[in-house]
Amino acid sequence: MTDQMKFIVKEINQTLGRNYDLIKFDALGEKQLLQLLVDLLVFFKAGEKLDICEDETEHVSIRLLEMLGNVKLRPPSGVDPATFRTQLLAGDARTVHHVLYWLLSNQEQVINTAYLARYLKIPEIPPDVARNNTIQDLLDVYNSLIDEFKDVHKRTRLLQKEKATEIINDIKEMAVERDIVIKKLENVQVHLADVKNKDDLLHESKLLRVQQERAKELKAQYETQQTQLKTASDQLKRYLNVIHGQSAIPKTATDVIKHLQEEIQLNNYLVKEKLPHECNNLQKELNIMQTVAMEQHPTRNDLNGIQEKISNVNAEIEQLVQQKLATSGSQEDKLAPFRQQASVIKRNKDASAAHVHELNATLKEHEATLADVQSQVKQLLGDMVLRGEELKKYVNSLRTKSTVYKRQRANLSTFKVEAGILTRTLQIICTADPTVEMALLNYKKMKIDEEEDIEKDAKSELTKKSFHDLSQLVAQTAQKLSEVRQELQPLADKIKPIKHDFQTVQQQYEQKKRVYEATSINISSQMEPLKNQLKALTDELQIKEGEWKNLRQKIMKAESLQEVVMFEMKNSMQSPRQPSKMESMKRKITDLEDIVRNLEDEQRAISSRQGAVEEQTRLWQNTLDLLRCKLKTRSEPAPRQGRMHITQHSQMLTLS
Repeated sequence: MTDQMKFIVKEINQTLGRNYDLIKFDALGEKQLLQLLVDLLVFFKAGEKLDICEDETEHVSIRLLEMLGNVKLRPPSGVDPATFRTQLLAGDARTVHHVLYWLLSNQEQVINTAYLARYLKIPEIPPDVARNNTIQDLLDVYNSLIDEFKDVHKRTRLLQKEKATEIINDIKEMAVERDIVIKKLENVQVHLADVKNKDDLLHESKLLRVQQERAKELKAQYETQQTQLKTASDQLKRYLNVIHGQSAIPKTATDVIKHLQEEIQLNNYLVKEKLPHECNNLQKELNIMQTVAMEQHPTRNDLNGIQEKISNVNAEIEQLVQQKLATSGSQEDKLAPFRQQASVIKRNKDASAAHVHELNATLKEHEATLADVQSQVKQLLGDMVLRGEELKKYVNSLRTKSTVYKRQRANLSTFKVEAGILTRTLQIICTADPTVEMALLNYKKMKIDEEEDIEKDAKSELTKKSFHDLSQLVAQTAQKLSEVRQELQPLADKIKPIKHDFQTVQQQYEQKKRVYEATSINISSQMEPLKNQLKALTDELQIKEGEWKNLRQKIMKAESLQEVVMFEMKNSMQSPRQPSKMESMKRKITDLEDIVRNLEDEQRAISSRQGAVEEQTRLWQNTLDLLRCKLKTRSEPAPRQGRMHITQHSQMLTLS
């Protein structure tokens, strides 16, 4: 816990520029801790600035929980979210310390999450306002922008990860290329050392390179012009085909002029009335969106105020309409029918213009598809296209081929069904009686051998035999086929009861399976609420156990305090009164104060004698050094002879 506190204090001092230590941080109150948490979240840009002391409690709770939701804070495992939320809003020290530790240990994740939450959060809109078509369109645009932002953010993160490695690789490649270029230049300089007229040759080569680049540009320009010419010619052909193929266009000059006048009127209406009206509407919507985007993020109070204003304006409009109706009274508006007719004509005009616009768009699409199909047909068939009787013959041949194909396909499907049934029955028979499989294998081998012999004989005699002999051979094979069918008939008779038994067993199995599935679904549906109830009860039991433990601790503290109080009361009522708890504590305090006072006196005495003691220590140290030197000189062998005179107070060494 102390390491966690040290980490929190260190990171907060570095992040927010505070000057906390462990004692100051531990002494912070509930509101101060919450204000510190809010300041840290504001530093991570998870929300706007709040003042815990001045703002309302409900507003502070909502905004704080919203900020923590923006950074995706989760309660610790084994803690109820509701309890964690209440303790956090109450300013519990342990809970706030846990949140601060999580935020400071995951700063990069928190900053990234808060940044994404600012742009990925969908605003809460009341249902009655969300039903508006304009608001719904704005929400759709907002959701599309959110999806686009997600894609751009993912690409940006990938580029940030790959950017460093790419730059390093580019630098290495550029260094290698630079070395290669330097070597090439050195080689070229060596080769050009003995060449005369170097400058003239370089100038001519430069001009040649410029002309080659110019030729490439002209070639590319020529190719682009050719493609443009081809597209323009195709477009011209398409327009000519459309003009010659339209049967609805009038043929006479007056009809053509009339048709052109109608088109001019329609285009004038579209340009002067319809399109400016649509542009004004779009400009108004754009202005509304810009004002909404420039405003700050609305809160619940702002939305409620706007809703109240809307209701007040609607009520005023209703009152004005009623007043107008009351003032007009029985007076008949003579221009009302004409207004209605004008509005109907305008609506019809707008509808017809929109319909004409849609028809023109569909006509252009059909013309483009027609031209593409015609070009594809020409590429496939060339200029030769079937017409008249040849086309009818070709269609009739296709019809006969399609009928033959359908008939053969139906026969093939029936054969496939029969083959499936026979293979299934054969499998059932083989599982019931394994000897049948062996008999069938022997029969197949025998038939294969017979067929091989027949094929060999037929190949050898086919050239000699006539059509009559071949017909006899076909009759013999048909007779053998009938014999084989007669041999298989008893096996088929045996299969029928087995097949019937299998069908009955299959039906019973399906019935039992349906009953089993129904019972399992019923049991699972009944078990689900029981599991939920059991989980709720276990959670409630854990909460109650925690409350019981807290109450037990409080009761034990209260009982101990009650015992102390009862002892004090009894002691005060006794005649030989013992010293009370307070008196004993005061006595201990006075004793401790005396001890502290004595220690302070000793400290002052020691500090006053510190200089003399240091001087004495230095003298003793010098004495010890001197004695060490004497011992060292006495232990070392004398380099030359001498005599030492030792008296009572001194020593003298005489060298000779």
